[in-house]
Amino acid sequence: MAIVTLTRQSGSYGDEIGMLIARRLGYTFYDKHEIERRIIAKGLPKEEFLKYDERKPRFLDRFAKNRDKYLNYLSAVVLDMAKEGNSVIIGRGAFLFLHDVPNHIALRLVSPLEARIKHIMEIKNIENEKTAQILLEKSDKRKVAFYKSCFKYDLGSNNLIHATINTEMVNPDMVAEMVVAGIKNNITPEIEEAGERRVLELILAQQMANKLIFEHGLHIDELWVVVRDKEISLSGLTSFHATVERAETILESEYSGYKVVSKIKCVQDNRFSKA
Repeated sequence: MAIVTLTRQSGSYGDEIGMLIARRLGYTFYDKHEIERRIIAKGLPKEEFLKYDERKPRFLDRFAKNRDKYLNYLSAVVLDMAKEGNSVIIGRGAFLFLHDVPNHIALRLVSPLEARIKHIMEIKNIENEKTAQILLEKSDKRKVAFYKSCFKYDLGSNNLIHATINTEMVNPDMVAEMVVAGIKNNITPEIEEAGERRVLELILAQQMANKLIFEHGLHIDELWVVVRDKEISLSGLTSFHATVERAETILESEYSGYKVVSKIKCVQDNRFSKA
């Protein structure tokens, strides 16, 4: 019926609420461990995964192709989960990959620091409040940096989030009940069908990006492919106009019936063009 994504502050009952929603709807719950398992199974080495997963990359890593490779694998895994349908996915920017899918519900779970300290001390058996506070503050900083570095997204903006819930004010059972009722009452078969079509378009766009970058070896930084209603839109940065032309030719020849619109910016080196 729907795809639910959760982003949360550590200690705000994210996993507990995600599991409750999945259990009551009969959905599959995908946590960080399953996302990690699937990304590594697809071929990304674990050491590369750990460099970027919900953390701020080191200075040089921010410019490395491995970051884009991590995001490529992450996108593929999230879309696979969405295609399977009836899923609850927590963390890793999943809501950003699925933001325009009609049957997708994006929730953010927050709570005051004091409440989160108390909860994290309980679940991790931490006896010292200061230790728990330092742990949470580091986690918050890592997540903010991860979203900014990998997605250029301000985690505090709540853009692309359907609802933000303070879990100190609403207990996990009530949150789950509200979400379940909302889905059952509002996600119609027509919305579900439109969502399935959109996920297939997103998967196709991912395949096109992989074809250009990995199969044909085109050098296009921050390549973004959007497929909608038989139109392919390309954006990114490259150094040569020939690269843009080749990308258009490849997609037009291998995906007949689609119109290609390129918004790729060509940044050429003009150091030797001066008279």
